[in-house]
Amino acid sequence: MKFTILAGLLLAGCGSAVIPYSGNAPAANAPDTCNAAAHQGLIGLDAASSLALPEPKRLVGPTDVVTTDFIPSRLNVQLDDIDNIIAITCG
Repeated sequence: MKFTILAGLLLAGCGSAVIPYSGNAPAANAPDTCNAAAHQGLIGLDAASSLALPEPKRLVGPTDVVTTDFIPSRLNVQLDDIDNIIAITCG
């Protein structure tokens, strides 16, 4: 009986959790490897405005699950819950 309870507790800890994307905001002195600075004027506009951005790009909503791979040339377009652009970063 003890082993059944212990096994259940161990398996309960193996569940997955959704961690909201907080953006991989580079340090203030990090190089702008994807030319994100040129696109900061899009902040506050709707997600459709990001269609003109060059590839590679990734649009990420507040509850989207994303990979943690870092691609220096990729634009990360962070959206709020009503699909407005709130940040554009590299990665």
